[in-house]
Parts: sequence; C-alpha cells; structure tokens
Amino acid sequence: MINSTFDGLEKGNTPIRSSEGTGGTYLMQDSMGENYVSVFKPIDEEPNALNNPHDLPVSSDGEGLKRGTVVGEGALREVAAYILDHPKTGPRGFTGGVMGFAGVPPTTMVRCLHGGFNYPEGFEFSLKNVKIGSLQMFVKNNGSCEDLGPGAFPMEEVHKISVFDIRMANADRHAGNILIGEGKEGQTVLIPIDHGYCLPENFEDCTFDWLYWPQARQPYSASTIDYIKSLDAEQDIALLKYYGWDVPLKCARTLRISTMLLKKGVEKGLTPFTIGSILCRKTVNQESVIEGIVREAEDTMLPGMNETAFLEAVSQIMDSRLEKITE
Repeated sequence: MINSTFDGLEKGNTPIRSSEGTGGTYLMQDSMGENYVSVFKPIDEEPNALNNPHDLPVSSDGEGLKRGTVVGEGALREVAAYILDHPKTGPRGFTGGVMGFAGVPPTTMVRCLHGGFNYPEGFEFSLKNVKIGSLQMFVKNNGSCEDLGPGAFPMEEVHKISVFDIRMANADRHAGNILIGEGKEGQTVLIPIDHGYCLPENFEDCTFDWLYWPQARQPYSASTIDYIKSLDAEQDIALLKYYGWDVPLKCARTLRISTMLLKKGVEKGLTPFTIGSILCRKTVNQESVIEGIVREAEDTMLPGMNETAFLEAVSQIMDSRLEKITE
C-alpha cells in the first residue's frame, strides 16, 4: 500500500481531496492514475485543527468534535482501530496480512510531503511542510449503508461491527462510515472505516447507528461469543504501547470498561442492542447507563485507591445493573 501510494505520487498523480467528511481526507492514486490505493488523513487537517480545509474553527481547548477526544489524535486512533481488530486467531503478526474480525482496512502512520494537501499559507518543498497522518488501504465498495435499508445486511456482518464498536466505545458510528463490499463468493460484506473517535476519555458521545437495525436484536452466534471471550484489554493496551502509543489513563480505562461490559453482556446472553444501549445516551443530556456505573464507582473511591480497585468497583456495580436488566 505504501509503495503503491509512493509510486502514484512519483508519477505525478495528485492526491484528490474527498468532499465528504469534516477533515482533510485524500484519495491517493496508483502509478497509472486509474485506481485509488489508499486514503491519507493528515493530523493538522483534522476537524478543529489548524489547517482544516473546511474552515472549521480551531478548537479553543484542544477537545475534538466528540467529547473525550483530542484534536490531532484522530490518526492515532485510526491506526489503533486496525491494530486492535484482531483476527479470530488472535493478534496478527507485525506484517499483518490477515484481516481482522470486523474487517478494518489495513492502516498505518506515515509522513508525506506534497503540494496537493492544504497549506493555507502556501506550499514550499521543505521539511516543515511534511504532513503526518494515517494511511488506510482503499477498499473497493458499492457505496455505504446509507444507500440501502438495513434489512439487506447479513446478521453476522452487523454483529461483527457491533462487537468492534462496543469494545472501542466508538463515538462516531453512522451508516455513512460502513461501506458495502462484496466477498469472494459474491456475498455482502460490511467494511467499517473512520475510527478517529474511538477510545475516547469518556462515554458521553458513544453513537451506534446499527443499534436500530433489526439484526442488533438477535443474539450473538457461538463463534462470535468465543471471539468476545478471547479479548483481553490489558493485552490490547500493551500491544498499542508496543506500536508506539502509550495510551492515556482515561482512554485505557474506557477500553477496560467497554471490554468488561461486552464480556459480561454475552455471559448474560444479552443482544448487541441491549449491550449497546448501555453505552449510548437516550437523549443528549441524559447520562447513559455506563456513565452512571462509572460515576457511582468514582463516588465509592477513597483517597489513595488505585486503578485496580476502581475497576473492581465498576465490575461489582455493573454486575448489579446487569442482574436487573436480565430479571
């Protein structure tokens, strides 16, 4: 992917800025200029960042469009989403190759210098103009889930995305960032993209469009439950650190709690709808069930108590809430 992108630039094929989205998103062409090979999202062109091409105001306090996120960290989260989308066999090796359970396209962090990006003060070929951002493999598709009614989507495809979104506490899952692809045997495949708002510092903006699809009210299959049981938040946090992101405490806490909820939820036989509803607010100003659990756990904390004690309090309160749901 990187080599093909480089070849395209070397042949003079300019990055093409997408008209969709709120940040700078560039479609990168191959050497022939006939196909897109990747999608580049520069950090400094994210929503509310200094060089955003859509004239969004620069964030006054550093917070991103979604609560609990930071401007300039979207690329990190895009890469983290790919790293943590483990195949059913477990975390993939360094070279990748195997698609993950949810099918997040291969994504990595790169540096790129080209006049086709947004430079409000003008471009010159200089190291100061190098852009850092996420590079994701372009996946051929037949549009997004906005273009079709949800009844056409295979249940397992919806469920795989629900597992990923719950675990990553995705604050920006809408029908427009789930692409519709075609498998080797012609079957419909759903491809999740745009993960710059995963792993926020809190659960205030968790949003899942699939929550209202009929498939979400069906129970997970045995194989999906086995996959969920294999997930390990501590291993995931260590893996991200290995790849260069020392996950902030609040974001690591989010991953630990969302993974805990997903595991406890399937043990109770809960559907994606029920588990997802615990993470999402019913109205903008009404806290979600998970926010209530976290607040209650925080209220029980004594000075000097560590993160392990806090998570144990979360676990106990969560068990109590889940018991009431399943009564």
